[in-house]
This record gives sequence, structure tokens and C-alpha cells, in this order.
Amino acid sequence: MNSDRRASQKVRRSSRSRHNPYRGTTAEIVLKLILSWAIALSAIASLFKLLPYHLSQQAKLKELRIQVQETDARVIKLRKQLNHNFDPQRTQSLMEQYSSLTAPNQSRIYWLPEESEP
Repeated sequence: MNSDRRASQKVRRSSRSRHNPYRGTTAEIVLKLILSWAIALSAIASLFKLLPYHLSQQAKLKELRIQVQETDARVIKLRKQLNHNFDPQRTQSLMEQYSSLTAPNQSRIYWLPEESEP
């Protein structure tokens, strides 16, 4: 009788494994899905950690762009001034403007403040 029970248990076990022949494949697919979700969640968490750094870098970049625009405006102004200062046709007027030298046939006039009478 024991041998009948063992035979029936073997039949039941073998019928269970025959009942679900894709058990190994199913377990593999479930494991792959769990791992994929874990990787996706860790990637999303990493993105959220990097977001504040990205925003601070964007703010710094914006400040640098503003400084570049200001510097460009200053460079344009200085270039115009350089062209003005090295204009060969204006040498005489520039010499008079930036120094106390004048042409030999001219003399400087200095205005003195009027003295009030006591």
C-alpha cells in the first residue's frame, strides 16, 4: 500500500510539472521585470538628486551670459574709443584735448574766478 501512495505522489508531482511547463520561463520573466523596475526607479531617483545641481548650474550660466553681454558692450565702447584716439586726422585735436600742449601759433587761455569786492 505504501508503494501505491508513492506511485500516486510521483504521478501527482509529475502532473504538476506537466501542468505548468513554462514555470521556469515565467520565473525568469518575473525576475527580469523586477530588476528592470528596480533599475528604472534608481535612475529616476538619481535624476531627482541631480536636478538641484542642474538648476544651480543653469543659474550660474545665466549670470555668466549677462557678464559676457556687459563685457561685449564695454569692448565695443573701448574699440570705438581706440579708433577715435588713433585717427591720424585728429592727432592735433587729441593732443590738445589730452595734454597741455597746443599748436605753436596758439596759446591757452585760463579763466580765473572773479574776486568779490569787500
